[in-house]
Amino acid sequence: MRSSLVEELQTVEPLVVPNRKRNKALWRIIIIRKTLTSTTLQRGEVAQQKMAPSENARTDLKKEWHHRPKSPALKWHKEYTPTSLKRGRILVVDYVRQDLTSKGKRKVTSQEIDDIEGLRKIYSNTVTGNEAILRVFHVQNAAPECIEFLLQKFNINARDDLVGLDFDRYLRQARPQRRGRKPVVSGKTWRTQHDPWRGLSKTAFSIDYFKPYRAPDPTDAFDAKPEGKIMELDCLDHDDNPCYGWDVHVQRLSCYVQHKERAADASQSPELVNTTQRSISPGQPRTPFSFPRLDDFDNGDAILIFEESQSGSIEDTVIPFRRHIESRWRRLPFYLAFESKEVLNDDQMSIECSKMIMQDIWKAVSEQWETFLELSSHHVGILVDKIYENPANEALAPLLWTNSDNWLSAERLISIHINVVKECQANLVEASEKLETWLEAIPGDFKRLSNLVQEDLVKPTAGLTDLMYKSVGIRDARHSLELSMSLWRLSWITFIFLPLTFLCGFFSMSVDVFAEHPSLKWYFVAAAPMMSAVFASWFVFKRFLEGATENPYARGVYETLFQDLATSYPLLWTRTGPRQSVRPRTAFERLKWWFILRWSAPEETGNASSNSGDNLFDGLGAWSRIKRQLMRQWTEQIQAADMWRRSSSYELESAAAAKVQEASSGSKGESNGQVGTLQVPFDLNQRMAMGADSSRRSQSVGRPSSTSSGGRNSGLMVEEERLDWLENP
Repeated sequence: MRSSLVEELQTVEPLVVPNRKRNKALWRIIIIRKTLTSTTLQRGEVAQQKMAPSENARTDLKKEWHHRPKSPALKWHKEYTPTSLKRGRILVVDYVRQDLTSKGKRKVTSQEIDDIEGLRKIYSNTVTGNEAILRVFHVQNAAPECIEFLLQKFNINARDDLVGLDFDRYLRQARPQRRGRKPVVSGKTWRTQHDPWRGLSKTAFSIDYFKPYRAPDPTDAFDAKPEGKIMELDCLDHDDNPCYGWDVHVQRLSCYVQHKERAADASQSPELVNTTQRSISPGQPRTPFSFPRLDDFDNGDAILIFEESQSGSIEDTVIPFRRHIESRWRRLPFYLAFESKEVLNDDQMSIECSKMIMQDIWKAVSEQWETFLELSSHHVGILVDKIYENPANEALAPLLWTNSDNWLSAERLISIHINVVKECQANLVEASEKLETWLEAIPGDFKRLSNLVQEDLVKPTAGLTDLMYKSVGIRDARHSLELSMSLWRLSWITFIFLPLTFLCGFFSMSVDVFAEHPSLKWYFVAAAPMMSAVFASWFVFKRFLEGATENPYARGVYETLFQDLATSYPLLWTRTGPRQSVRPRTAFERLKWWFILRWSAPEETGNASSNSGDNLFDGLGAWSRIKRQLMRQWTEQIQAADMWRRSSSYELESAAAAKVQEASSGSKGESNGQVGTLQVPFDLNQRMAMGADSSRRSQSVGRPSSTSSGGRNSGLMVEEERLDWLENP
């Protein structure tokens, strides 16, 4: 009603009329209209503010919406403190039968147990005890009485040869064996055994693995026990400086798998013969769970995982505490549906869940390997930098040997894991009545990890060891050369002063000849011819006796020299020596070229044939170096001065044609069908000795064609570097 009045008042316009009374009434109406309008607007704004949230509220809602997870994870109801994390824990996951769930949904129950009383409560409830088609126990640093209870509940500690396993003995050794103050890695599998009374098959495996821990602070105490440490790894600090960063310990993972045989003909005997007639723990009275009866055992499908950490914390196991793997186990039916795996009955559901759990266990082990390999690769990189800074530093040799031993342990452990995976795969197939395939992708993953161990750890360390030994060998060889050079100088000093010392001893003899004490000049008179005779003997011995043995190094030196000169001066040299057709113009240049031809002859460069009379050549000493230097220098001078000439091919062909013409005119008694023959004498042995059959001195003689030309020669082509080979026949 008030709103309608306002609308009516808004249509009224103030009119100024002469009548004062009417004017006052209109002004009152205007004042009332403005008052009602402002009040209505204020009330509307307040209502709008109450209905619409503020901008801050909208921002808070938007933030909350963005941070909300897509799928809420399952909650863990029990709270753990840093102290309770070291008391041990047993996670029990039960997969309930389908007929006990509503609307065909799969139900999974889980609970965390800290003591043996919790385990007893699970089996004391007969209603919930028979609901599970598969039961999983994840035992982390549990108390010994809890482990003994589980061993007896599943009859693992039976000593019967038919149904017993020695898995319990191996399990009680929570720490690996030690040899020489160092843990020894190992792994073992137990073949599949069938229990005819309980109607099930069981198998087990146990492996050791590497677990890296942060290096302890020197001022703080370290929780991990030092006896489990197998190696130390370096890392880089905040300033990128190498430092001691990680301790690698050996921990153990054991797993027991039990599968109920669906078509088993179980015996109806109420008791099972067993020699283990004892209570759960020493000093405790007997309970119904301690008697070895069939009904006392857990005869369903079960997987028991036992882990012990060196630090005593349940967060340091291969399957971490409340991480993605345990969360996945609590929702396995969901993951089965997500992977589009059709589960028709409870038996198939148990098999599929068991396969996924075993897959997760070995995946966790492979992830632990990847973590170890990543840290070890950084350690090897730091070691490479240290070695390459000074490869001949023998102080780093113990570090290399230690790393080689560590990588040998890693190589041995990955080999054990590969074998255990293969055996475990075969045992699980047999335990599941050979109807399913298990761990299909795991062998390939561990094969890849084995290759990484070889490529990233073993081979680089072996290369560093080889580099160090080679560097040390080079350093020792250099020292040996320096020592040899010092001995060579000392030998020369001895060679010079030994004859003089002999003369001193000779003149100091007490004989009649020197009774009158001759003058000192006779010492120098005798020393000069004696030193000359010594140097002459040395020269003869060096020149003829040592030079008689052919030095294969000489030929290679001269071949390299000839190749360089032929590349630099192709008009004067070939690959086999200087060109014979070169004729220097001046006498001095011809003398130089004669020496070059003489020094590059085969008998001087080591290419003399075996049947030649002179087979001696230079021993590549100081004189040989001088000759090679002079050959380079004089060749450069002759090339630069252009004081030489070379016979052209036209001159050679003309001379050859003249010789052929003379040979043709001398043969008058021949018939028209015969042709003249050009005989060119040359020393074949010399050509063979020079080794230039195809490159240095080549000849190509075109013989006259036997046609109707009447014995006329069709032509002659000769290519030769020397002009004196064309001689009269």
